[in-house]
Amino acid sequence: MLKDYLTVAQDALITQKELYYVKEQRLALALDEYVRLNDAYKEKSSSHTSLFSSCSSSTKYDPDILKAEISTTRLRVRMLNLRVAGKHVEPIVCPFRYFLTRH
Repeated sequence: MLKDYLTVAQDALITQKELYYVKEQRLALALDEYVRLNDAYKEKSSSHTSLFSSCSSSTKYDPDILKAEISTTRLRVRMLNLRVAGKHVEPIVCPFRYFLTRH
């Protein structure tokens, strides 16, 4: 019986390690995305060209869109940091804001 308990406990520990590794990978990807978006925003805001130039048809680098994406990514990084730290976090979505709750 003790051997069975130890086997189950070892399997649970292996599963927890795998979950932690996946959470760390997700956090690293989110941090990379945050840095990329932040760099794109800094590059766009320091550019000497007009932000409202009609020669650019793409809104991918629109400063307002970049700011919104940076904010969303920052929130995701924060949530993933809490999850890696072992705190369960669920976002509560409101029309204009995100609130975090801890369980």
